Amino acid sequence: MVVHSDSRGKGIGKQLLSEAEYWAMNQGAISTSLNSGNRSEREAAHLFYQRFEFTPKSTGFIKIIV
Repeated sequence: MVVHSDSRGKGIGKQLLSEAEYWAMNQGAISTSLNSGNRSEREAAHLFYQRFEFTPKSTGFIKIIV
């Protein structure tokens, strides 16, 4: 999920998260999760997710072998 930079700060991301959570609950889910890169340019997104009670939990790894 990405909100275009020109549209940020207008409640669109909040509405998307809310609708996704509502849908998940109606499907019987007891939790939701999301992935977001560990790059410095993602810090604002991480703070956004934390404002909506997402807890940072893991670090992913990748190895390019070519």
